[in-house]
Amino acid sequence: MSSPLRIAFHDGTADNYKMQSWIERLTPYLGAFEMVGLTDPLAEQAEIALVWSPPHGRLAECTQLQLIVSLGQGVDHLMSDETISSQVPIVRLVDENMSHALSQWVILNLLDHYRDGPFYRNNRTKHAFIQREQFDTAGLAVGVYGMGAIGRVIAERLSAIGFCVSGWSRTRQDFGDAITACTGEAGFKQMLANCQAHICILPLTPQTTGLFHRDVFAQMPRGAYFINGGRGRQVVEADLLEAVRSGHLSGAALDVFETEPLPSEHPFWDEDRITIWPHVAAQTNPNTAARQVAQAISDCLNGIAPKNQVQRTRGY
Repeated sequence: MSSPLRIAFHDGTADNYKMQSWIERLTPYLGAFEMVGLTDPLAEQAEIALVWSPPHGRLAECTQLQLIVSLGQGVDHLMSDETISSQVPIVRLVDENMSHALSQWVILNLLDHYRDGPFYRNNRTKHAFIQREQFDTAGLAVGVYGMGAIGRVIAERLSAIGFCVSGWSRTRQDFGDAITACTGEAGFKQMLANCQAHICILPLTPQTTGLFHRDVFAQMPRGAYFINGGRGRQVVEADLLEAVRSGHLSGAALDVFETEPLPSEHPFWDEDRITIWPHVAAQTNPNTAARQVAQAISDCLNGIAPKNQVQRTRGY
């Protein structure tokens, strides 16, 4: 009797608290299999790795791997580990539920800012019934940087509620009449200059690391608002803080940071105009993602190239 399929699991937490949930969701699709923690010695014989932010070098010790599945749409946590064999394919999640969740998070923060949510919440603590003139957001120019599976949903939904949306992508794409397509350096500068709100949903690559820095913030209109649901390392945090404190930017909403958890002494905590979220804008949901994970595993084991395979040369 052959041994059951073995999957090495790591969700970035000390106790892999989501592992049992993944076992339950994958079993109807895969049948009998064994799932072990990535740090367990048994993981070294696993055929599949289902991971998020695994310990550096550990996947290279799993010499029987046929497939690595990222527990999220981002794969920078894997691209940074040069010990991973280039012969093992990597796939990323492309889950409609995550696109839906992140689009809600963006809309929530954008509307909260322009409808003065922080002002009214602060007045509530003072029992102060004070009105502020409503900001007119009809046709407000919004730029979405990164028009992949998530970015496109965000752009379409922002357009549907009355924003004038531009989308920046690495290569030229057609997003339809409702969204202005921008690409290349010229398109990037065009969006910086013309948009009042800027939303980063880009993957982390060498080209996007530190992309949003002092000179870039300076090209945004005075009073612009910045939202980052991409990766923390895409932003030079000291430059963002300076832009907000100087008043050039009216504020920012951030779900990702250069160091996570965000250190308690980080100056972002003391800046009221920066909204902090603990990397929860779009959490991986086993209920909705299990089918595509199981399909990727089945395809790989049957000699079929799985969908959503990462192209290592571009980093996502």
